[in-house]
Amino acid sequence: MKLYTNKLVLFLLFIVTLTIDNTQAQSITKVTGIIKDSITGEAVPYVAVVFDNSTIGTMSVDNGSYSLQNTKGLTKVTVSSLGYEDFHFTVPAGKTTNKIIQLRPSAIEIAEVIVKPKKEKYTKKNNPAVELIEEVIRRKDQNRIEAKDQYYVEKYEKLSLALDNFQPNLDKNKLLRKFKFVFNHLDTSEISGKPILTFSIRENLSDVYFRKDPKTHKTFVKAKRLQGVEETIDEGGITSNLEEILKSVNLFNDDVSILLNRFVSPLSSKLATNYYKYYIMDTVMVGNDKCVDLGFVPFNSESYGFTGRLYITTDGHYSIKKVKLNVPKSINLNFVEDFQVVQDFKMLEDSTWVIDKEQTSINFSVVKGTQAMYANQLRTYDNYDFTLQPDSIYSTMGNILVMEDAEAKPDTFWVHNRHVPLGEKEGALKDLLAQFKRVPVFNAVIKTVEILVSGYIQTGKDRSTSKFDFGPMNTTISGNEIEGLRLRVGGTTTANLHDQLFTSGYLAYGLDDRKFKYNGKVTWSFNKLKYHENEFPKNKLSALYEYDLYTPGQSFLFTSKDNIFVALKTGKPVTKMSYIRKAVLTYERDWRNNFGLKAWVCNQEDTPAGTLRYIKENPDGTTYLVNKVTNTDMGFQLRYAPNEKPYAGRNPVFNFAKDAPIFKLTHQMGYKGFLGSDYNYQHTELSAEKRIWLSSFGHIDAIAKAGKVWTSVPFPLLILPNANQSLTIQSESFHVMNALEFVADQYTSLNVTYYMKGWLLNRIPGIRWFKLREVISFNGIWGGLTQKNNPYYNKDMFLLPEGTRPLGDMPYMEASVGLENIFKVLRVDYYRRLTYLDDPDTRKWGIRILLRFSF
Repeated sequence: MKLYTNKLVLFLLFIVTLTIDNTQAQSITKVTGIIKDSITGEAVPYVAVVFDNSTIGTMSVDNGSYSLQNTKGLTKVTVSSLGYEDFHFTVPAGKTTNKIIQLRPSAIEIAEVIVKPKKEKYTKKNNPAVELIEEVIRRKDQNRIEAKDQYYVEKYEKLSLALDNFQPNLDKNKLLRKFKFVFNHLDTSEISGKPILTFSIRENLSDVYFRKDPKTHKTFVKAKRLQGVEETIDEGGITSNLEEILKSVNLFNDDVSILLNRFVSPLSSKLATNYYKYYIMDTVMVGNDKCVDLGFVPFNSESYGFTGRLYITTDGHYSIKKVKLNVPKSINLNFVEDFQVVQDFKMLEDSTWVIDKEQTSINFSVVKGTQAMYANQLRTYDNYDFTLQPDSIYSTMGNILVMEDAEAKPDTFWVHNRHVPLGEKEGALKDLLAQFKRVPVFNAVIKTVEILVSGYIQTGKDRSTSKFDFGPMNTTISGNEIEGLRLRVGGTTTANLHDQLFTSGYLAYGLDDRKFKYNGKVTWSFNKLKYHENEFPKNKLSALYEYDLYTPGQSFLFTSKDNIFVALKTGKPVTKMSYIRKAVLTYERDWRNNFGLKAWVCNQEDTPAGTLRYIKENPDGTTYLVNKVTNTDMGFQLRYAPNEKPYAGRNPVFNFAKDAPIFKLTHQMGYKGFLGSDYNYQHTELSAEKRIWLSSFGHIDAIAKAGKVWTSVPFPLLILPNANQSLTIQSESFHVMNALEFVADQYTSLNVTYYMKGWLLNRIPGIRWFKLREVISFNGIWGGLTQKNNPYYNKDMFLLPEGTRPLGDMPYMEASVGLENIFKVLRVDYYRRLTYLDDPDTRKWGIRILLRFSF
């Protein structure tokens, strides 16, 4: 999740400010407690708890707990769940009661055999529930729709975001009284029956095509729209996050991806019976099909698994008719208070079982005790077709294609084509937003959120009118050893000024070096864009001219070098820097098959600054200074990321589908004398990165690189390993290495981080309360400096600066252990250097931190 989820949470945090007070003055009759299975003692989720003769009710959550209240004097309660006998009780009016409920399972009938559950220790041996699930798993590949050679289906998606249990007392605050109109727009939660206020609805209507051989999956989004308070805020990041967080569940896979995590499927061919306990609860009619109600819970409630029910047909095919999923309350999962997935399947006329409807509901809160949020993702499927489709469909470039007019569909289109009509309150969302916008304080909040989410200050009323945006704001103030305090102002034009021509730039000034730095860029996009120049897919030509201060051997991949958060440094002060003046002409192109090209011509003039000196040695042993190095290179980068789901905002492309591999090939070449270049230059680099999921045991992020400089050039043009001396954790860098400490002309590197997701700490009593998560990492680089580039052998090369040495036969290695999820947002790592410890001034360890919101 990282950067963009941080922005999503910030946005939701501001929505919370609209609902400050949830107190009520009426006399409240309240009942809370836990619901358990009287035989197994297991908590029972999804149990309906309702006040008799009313519509006031709730459902127990994954740990069996429930909470129900009313202000109407109702005292009689009925508890009911499929597979259990109803339970009735009475509570005193006007008081709070805690009640533990023991539900009695019904008798189970399968193939004329009566099975009575007994109070005994769970065992897999001779367990009819285990035998049943093994039969389901054995046949799952033939029962899943992907067993078909090909299929088509129309898919409708609706994602609603709402304020959950919305019962504010707006009279206590003069500022909030202006929002009383929201009570006319209250709806009811489909899970808890509590009042909700919907503030956002996203809809998609797509044609989905699948072919088995060669395996191809295409989604053509023919209509999409967003209605909500974030409509003018979302540049794609919020939507992309939500789509990835609430992915459709495929229970037939061994692992289920949802909430940016991996859960073991109860149908896992590898782990199911060793990971879950299974209980036959009842035989029931689901629609027109007789099914076995099979309950399941993880052996370990702290594991990344589900609790829930499978409804399995009794026709001998062991097909799935219905699924209910939840997660254990004690799982190490942030922000989520309640979670439920319900899938319904149907049998077509040719006896093929297909998914009919999927509903995912989540109750979550950013900060415990504040206004909770409710997200409801509905997916419905219609018009299944298994006939042969034209090859032209499958040969279309890209896996997800949004039609050009998808966002321009009128209301009449949606009325006639959406599978499920909007509810009365959902249909009135436009009116609600219009009323919100008439309140000045709401507009002030939205404007503030716009700045936090995008990092830019819009000069127009909103995204639809702003022609120039100031920013990014996190670079306004920073500092370093040479510039001292650095002040910067900049911005960019938007598509509202011109949808193909963009300009951007900045002006910066250092109070110590008293030098102005500047950057100006002009971009022509061959595609018409909606707002900013980095929208996917890119097809653009840019010309840039810049003069600024850089640190050799230090680069930040996902932020700018003068971001205020990387200004704090550790270790030795960084005083070896360079003033670089460069002119760059760049062409960038993205194809929808996840292939990208970047090509450039760059003329660069490098002048050493601070304590950095470019020194050459005369034949007689004397030395002299070289004032600057001029280099002109042409280069290209090829990037391929199969199955990547990219989001290109103003920031660099961020890969949400982190399990998709990314491959890059980069080559730079320069010729002496070309545009004043001092050297012939050839440099090649290869890289590959991948997220490796270990099912519920966390995941590993690995990045491998290799590079070589083929020509003889001075050290500023060689390979300088990326040293991170900021206090923050930075991707693809070395955290206990000084900038310019090593130089090489050939190398291989490996960066590996294992996120254990609390797999160990979540099992330690006392410690697991903190919900800490373990992180282990290793960074290493192997390589060397050949004689042609080593000044000890080649006197034409610059002498290496003091403190800089060739990377030798021994690799540089460092490792770290850390804890993340501290207060749900903080990660702290202890890094230890493993090699090159001979220098007494060498930093042998360091502490790094990272702020990150994650589920």
